[in-house]
Amino acid sequence: MNQRFIRRNRVDERLAVCIAVGAGVSATLAGASPTGRTIIDILLVVLVVGAVVWASASAPWWVVAGSSGIAAAVAFEPLGAAMAGLGFLAGLDVGIRRSDQTVVRSMVGGVAVNILIRSELDVFFGLSAIVGFSVCAAVFVLGVLRRPSSVRRSAGFAVAGVGCLLIAGSISVGLAAVSARPDITSGARVARQGVGALNTGDYEAAAEFFEQASASFGSADRQLGGVLAVPGRFVPGLSQNVSAAATLSAAAADATAEAAGALRQVDVSELSVTGGQIDLGAVRGVEAPLRRVQAALIALRVEVDHVASPWLIGRVRDELIELDDEFRANEPRLVNAIDAVRLAPRMLGDEGLRRYLLLFTSPAEARGLGGFVGSFAVLEAEQGRLRVTDFGRTALLNSAFHLTDCSTCPEELLQHYGKFGFTAATGGAVGSTLASNVTMSANFPETAEAIDIIYPQGRGEQLDGVVVLDPHVVQALMTYSGPIAVPTFETVVGPDDAAEFIMRDQYVLSGESNADRIDALDSLGTGAIAAVLAGALPDPTVVARDLGPLVAERRLLMWTDDPEEQTMLDNVGMLGSLPEIDPDDGGFSVSVTNGSGNKIDVFLERAVDVQVAVTPHGTRSLVADVTLTNNAPAAGLPDYVIGNLIDEPDGFSRLYVTFYGPTRMASATADGEEIGFETWPAAGWMTYSRYVDLTSGESASFHLEFALDGLTTEQLGRDPADLTFSPTVWEQPLADRTP
Repeated sequence: MNQRFIRRNRVDERLAVCIAVGAGVSATLAGASPTGRTIIDILLVVLVVGAVVWASASAPWWVVAGSSGIAAAVAFEPLGAAMAGLGFLAGLDVGIRRSDQTVVRSMVGGVAVNILIRSELDVFFGLSAIVGFSVCAAVFVLGVLRRPSSVRRSAGFAVAGVGCLLIAGSISVGLAAVSARPDITSGARVARQGVGALNTGDYEAAAEFFEQASASFGSADRQLGGVLAVPGRFVPGLSQNVSAAATLSAAAADATAEAAGALRQVDVSELSVTGGQIDLGAVRGVEAPLRRVQAALIALRVEVDHVASPWLIGRVRDELIELDDEFRANEPRLVNAIDAVRLAPRMLGDEGLRRYLLLFTSPAEARGLGGFVGSFAVLEAEQGRLRVTDFGRTALLNSAFHLTDCSTCPEELLQHYGKFGFTAATGGAVGSTLASNVTMSANFPETAEAIDIIYPQGRGEQLDGVVVLDPHVVQALMTYSGPIAVPTFETVVGPDDAAEFIMRDQYVLSGESNADRIDALDSLGTGAIAAVLAGALPDPTVVARDLGPLVAERRLLMWTDDPEEQTMLDNVGMLGSLPEIDPDDGGFSVSVTNGSGNKIDVFLERAVDVQVAVTPHGTRSLVADVTLTNNAPAAGLPDYVIGNLIDEPDGFSRLYVTFYGPTRMASATADGEEIGFETWPAAGWMTYSRYVDLTSGESASFHLEFALDGLTTEQLGRDPADLTFSPTVWEQPLADRTP
């Protein structure tokens, strides 16, 4: 029967051979080899696809129809699925008509094999290859079984040869992969360490890590491109694996080597302060190497995106794609570093004199930004040379700011805090104690803008920027300068004791003498700044390591009047702007401002818990529980620590509390009693403010609920316990750094 079938259709069979060759060529040209195509790959794909299409001419109708049906099921493109569906219908028609139609069978088989070879099922590694190979093997075997015995014998020998090649290739690729895997794993691990060092500015360590990674990736490339893997290059599917893995390994080796070479050009020791001078040429010289690093990592990402495919050897793919993801996540940090290096010369006076107001704050008397301004300094930078031109206490600024005009200050700042000094004098002018309250807003850019407007009126000179430093920052700077003598108290303050001295000890040592305390602060502040400008600062790697956490805690902030510089400062976390509230899940924070005129807030304890609650009906709310505790003693400390200016007993604390949250507050209670607020907008948030009085040892507990949008249709079908929410949460820095 099979011989009669083939004799009856010999002319159609010759046409089927032509179709087979055409199908193989078309499959290759259309991208049948997903990665790493070589001439061998192309020829092998033409041969395999052509053989399957040729066999389809004599395969049973249900086989070719079924192959197209399977192809339609695993197709990921609508056009491919439609073509495979038409192939299925054509194969079904052959069966219904019970006709031979060898050309139709060949065409249906051609469509099926083209779709299958493009499939990228990635439920697990190699699934698409298993499905495609199984279907094509079934079509080929069942088609050959309907051919003459001589053809079957020849096909049997061919299949045996292909099988041996497949086995040999599989073994070779497996051995090459096993041999290369430790190098790939090691290279990826060390490269990630290089990224970590790069983020901290430790360019020397980053270069060493990247050099080690390059050596490991280079070794993997040699393993995958060596003699051991040669048999695998003759097997379709395996050849793509070998080529793609070798390509990625080589690209990773090149990228990490280029990054290491670029970083070797950076000498961070040249970037430190020496005698009050920073070498702007050395700073500018860092930009080009960092851009080379950026270009090298981007090139690797492009290669990973080009080569990545379910065909790629599983572990090799996983390691390199994970590394690519880390490089991608790190890209914004690298961009920030490049921007910082690019803008640093300008900020250091490369284009003319820059003047910055440094505000030394202390959370001992809390303000929304952290603490009240205890003293200030004016820092000038010109051509990289730094010098302090003025230093004084807050009283000098209060006097200078009094009766100046703040009418053009940020509107939201004036709405909420105008009555605390910004518009408190006659005619809406600045009051007599503005400098003491200027840090009430937790949004530093609006505070700095207001200072930038007021300062020239009161002091007769323009500012280019404002910097805020709290006692923990001063303490960090003193680790570079060493102990500083405070003659007023006949003591020496060590680097480990500076924050404690500024916020607590100075008040105890000075007794009831405020003048002594002012002299002590002047000595400490002047000494720390003088030491830094004298060259006590180490290289930027150490400074970034030590000050980075303080920036993250909003204890060290900087603003300039240049929009481009503001963007850079915001990106690195120094601008002190309020974070954007999550549009879906909302956000929460709480800030406190001392309203009793004492230094009692070193004893303030804060506990905050924020959650998103979901009802069975899908209604959501942001729930915040806040407890404020006044742990101050009622006796035993100087009056200006636990006393007050509002005729209350010692140990009493009055706080102006501001809650930050979404715009729709559902309910609010304090110790179980409903409460109300003053409400004002603030940088996309809504603020809710009120005074809270706490006697010694007393606590106040607040429970606030804010309405959020309900669950989406997709979320409603899931268990709320399986859902994750991400409200924006941030903290006001208080005296104690312990969470």
